[in-house]
Amino acid sequence: MKTNKAMAELLLRTSPSGTIVDDEYTHFVEWNDSILISSFVRNLPMSLDKTYYSDRTECEASINHLHLKNLSIALDIIYEWKKSLINKYPEKSFIIVVSCDVDGSEAVVRFYQLRTDEPLWLNENNPDNYKHEAVLFLKVSQEH
Repeated sequence: MKTNKAMAELLLRTSPSGTIVDDEYTHFVEWNDSILISSFVRNLPMSLDKTYYSDRTECEASINHLHLKNLSIALDIIYEWKKSLINKYPEKSFIIVVSCDVDGSEAVVRFYQLRTDEPLWLNENNPDNYKHEAVLFLKVSQEH
């Protein structure tokens, strides 16, 4: 897991809320070599080239995201996503991204697959470059 300084400080004083994550956010479908939250998928075309996404990573990061009230709820979601993604797709690797205001409010969580043939959606190598928000990058794979 990689975080910027703001997220590291938030994590010291934030714990999961204990909220039960709605199943609709932990069921996934495969489409065009992409893993998508099934409840967010409506009327997909036959292929990615018929969409406005530049690549599969952008497609997943755009579709697979939730806006949440705070970081505590986001921690519940990422725990469930990690468990579900490893269970269903043990051969794949994913990045889960959490971003929120520096006070822990207004969290956004999203995930996408790690691909060698496409760029990362965000630069996880330098999390401290994100100065105006708290960010967390969690790599999810069978070996982590």
